[in-house]
Amino acid sequence: MGGASTAAPISALSAMYWNPASISGMEHSELEVGVDLLFTDHQVTSTVGATTGTTDAEPGSFPVPNFAWTHRLEDPRFTFGLGVNSVAGFKTNLPADPTNPVLAPQPTGLGQITSEASFLQIAPVLSMAMTERLSVAAGPLITTGQVGIEPFVFDSVNGDNTYSSGRSTSYHWGGGFQIGSYFLMSPNWQLGASYKSKAWMETFEFTGADENGLPRTLTTDIDLPSVISLGTGYTGFDQWLFAADIRYLDYANADGFGDEASYDATGKLAGLDWSSVFALALGAQRSIGDRVFLRAGYTYNQNPIRESESFFNLASPLIYEHMLSMGGSYKLNQKVAVNVGWSHYMENTRTGAVILPGIGAVPGSSVTNRMSADFLSFGIVMQQ
Repeated sequence: MGGASTAAPISALSAMYWNPASISGMEHSELEVGVDLLFTDHQVTSTVGATTGTTDAEPGSFPVPNFAWTHRLEDPRFTFGLGVNSVAGFKTNLPADPTNPVLAPQPTGLGQITSEASFLQIAPVLSMAMTERLSVAAGPLITTGQVGIEPFVFDSVNGDNTYSSGRSTSYHWGGGFQIGSYFLMSPNWQLGASYKSKAWMETFEFTGADENGLPRTLTTDIDLPSVISLGTGYTGFDQWLFAADIRYLDYANADGFGDEASYDATGKLAGLDWSSVFALALGAQRSIGDRVFLRAGYTYNQNPIRESESFFNLASPLIYEHMLSMGGSYKLNQKVAVNVGWSHYMENTRTGAVILPGIGAVPGSSVTNRMSADFLSFGIVMQQ
C-alpha cells in the first residue's frame, strides 16, 4: 500500500507503525511477523582536477525484521498493541579506489567508506474507543540502535590528518512517545492522524584508533526525527480499499541528521544537514473472493539531502524520492494468511562539490551519489 496506512488498518504491522489508534478499527486480535530484505545499488562518481573515477558499492542484502501484536481486552473499548519495528537504517560499502578522488587512500581522499546503522523501536500502546466512531491511542517508544562508520568524520582527525574508523561500543538506547486518533466519518470514509516524537538517544560512543594504532573513544549524537501523519481511507466501492497519507518528517531538528554540515578546527563534522520534508503515500487494495487480496502503492518523498550536501552523505545516501510497491495476501484458512510484497525505490542522484576541512569547496570538483533500491517483504498473519 506504499505506506498509506494512517486511516487504513489492513494489518497489525501497518496499523501499529503508522497510527496506533487504528487498531481499535480492526475486526480481530492479530499477530503479524514479517521480514524485509533490502537490496541497494549505490554508485559514487567524483572529479577533482583532471581525475574522474566511478566506484560501485557492494553492500549485499540488509534484513529488516518487524513484529506486531494487537489484542482486544475484555472491555471491548480497549485494544492493546505491541510493535517491534525496524524504523531506520542504512548500509553501504565503498572500497578504496585510487582512481576515484574521494575514495583515494587517506589523507588524500577518504579511503574505504563503509556504514551500517539499524534502529529498532519497541512500542506498547493502548487504544481506547471513546465513541463508536472515535478512537485515541498513546504509548511510549523505546528505541535502540547500533551504528558503524568508516571513516568516522564526526570526531576529530588523528595526528596524521586521517580519520579513525568507528564501531558502536554497544547498542545505545533512547525514548520518545506516540499518540494517534482514528475517526469513522461515515460508513465509507475513515480519517486518521498520528504523531511520533523525536527519539531522544543517549550519546553514541565508538571504538577507534589513533595514528599509532592505540585505542581512542569517539562520540557523536544521533536522534531519530519526529513524524506527523494524516490519512484517509475509502471503502465505498465493492471489494476495494483506497488510502492516502501525507507526512512531515522533521529531520532538521534531529541531532546528527539536522546539524549543520560544517567542520570545526579539529576536522570534526557537525552533522549531515538534512532538511525536514513532506511525503505522500497512495495505496489501493482489491479483494478477490475471500482468500486473495492484491495491493499496490506509490510514495513520493521530498529529498532531505540537498545537492550541496552530496559529499557529506556518501555513507548515508538515502536520496530516493519515488517508490512503487505491489504485493498481496493469501488466506490459508480463516485464521492464517501469508503476505508477500515488492517495493522499488527509483534511481536518483545528488551532485555537489568536494568539501574539505580547512579548505571548503574544492574548485572544479564534483561528487555524485547515484542510488536505487529494492525491498522484498515476507510475512505471516495469525488472527485470534
